[in-house]
Amino acid sequence: MSSHTDSSQPLRFEIEPASGETQRACSAIARAALPPSRASLIMIALYAAIIAAAWFLTPATRAITVVISVTSVLATVSALQAEGRSRMRRLRAGDPHGSETHYVELSVDGVRTWCSHVDARYPWSDFTKAIETPEFFLLVRPSGSGAGIPKRLLDDARASELRERIRTWAPNLGASLMDQELHGKSHTT
Repeated sequence: MSSHTDSSQPLRFEIEPASGETQRACSAIARAALPPSRASLIMIALYAAIIAAAWFLTPATRAITVVISVTSVLATVSALQAEGRSRMRRLRAGDPHGSETHYVELSVDGVRTWCSHVDARYPWSDFTKAIETPEFFLLVRPSGSGAGIPKRLLDDARASELRERIRTWAPNLGASLMDQELHGKSHTT
């Protein structure tokens, strides 16, 4: 695939975030950086321990003990999740990055992201993944930070150019990018 522009020239994107878009991109980058969760395995082990304890320690009231214990664990987990979501909403509400215009520039040297009060530059070696989702191109750093480029900003030619540049400038990162010819138009409706 050939590029429509000089591949030595940087690609620059001006991003005026749609409602909640920055938060969705940040969440997707963090999920991509984190190892798989063991939460389900932990919950299964906890429920197994509850059932075993009820079986051996409360033979006269096994069924009701299991119901009360499992209900208590579910209520606690749900309450902690709700409290965590509430705290994150308050944190996001006070974050100026969520709604301000920001920029992402990709070049042969790496990635530059900036807004009115932050300017950060990262070499390609600082990134562990480049991922294409239905909504974003994500450049992921191991810390859970990175850059997200909304696909709504790109026409087919610009998306193809972005894929090609990432594969050229950071070939070890481009394996998770879609090939439009294989996957169809993933970013247009």
